[in-house]
Amino acid sequence: MNIKEIRRAIMITLGGTLIGTLLFIFGLSLNNLFFITIQYIIALLLYICSFLAAYRQYQKNHSYIFIYIVLLIIIITIITTYAFIMKCL
Repeated sequence: MNIKEIRRAIMITLGGTLIGTLLFIFGLSLNNLFFITIQYIIALLLYICSFLAAYRQYQKNHSYIFIYIVLLIIIITIITTYAFIMKCL
């Protein structure tokens, strides 16, 4: 794989994570449990897609940047889940 395809894969995985996080933050600002739940589900779907894309790219390239991205997605998912649970209580 050339460097251009690796950069594109990194941008797509980080972009999906960013969009999921921004959507969840928007849901938190509405202070409605229904909208928070919907935005949380959408964010989790985007995190899962980004995780799978980064994992697949790691299997192809064996580059450590993709391990870092996978760990970043896992940490962001944990933080988002914690915020969702605290908002629901």
